[in-house]
Amino acid sequence: MTHLVPGIFAAVFAGALNLFFVRAAWLHWTGSGRAPDLHVGYSWNPSVVEGHERGIVPLAASFVCMTIGITATAASDGAGMALVQVGAIFVLGSLPLLVLHVTIAWFNWPKVLVPPHRRGETGSVTEWWRDRRRRAPHDKGHGRGGG
Repeated sequence: MTHLVPGIFAAVFAGALNLFFVRAAWLHWTGSGRAPDLHVGYSWNPSVVEGHERGIVPLAASFVCMTIGITATAASDGAGMALVQVGAIFVLGSLPLLVLHVTIAWFNWPKVLVPPHRRGETGSVTEWWRDRRRRAPHDKGHGRGGG
């Protein structure tokens, strides 16, 4: 029985994390002013943070699928291969959802999965490309040395 304690602790922790992300996804989707700011990433650039907030719906769904898959696989000691296969399906199903999160964060596409009030925004890669092109004529001809 004591060998189940780490698995139970991990499942409870992952479930609580999933509740946070699902709640955040719901609040971002409805446009509530109470939605948490998510600084989950590699950058403090506002366009990158906003991109992750736009893509919170597939990210939350991916975390839920991954938690279900890992829990089903871990709990399959005596249940047989069927539970392992279900777990594998959920874990593999979480990967396309992560790809959707990245495409929403970078390009704000597909619009169906973007919260309705944020569909008019541009993606973080698109903003970076526009800023780069705006700065390019000014910096042209200076080379690497800057002068």
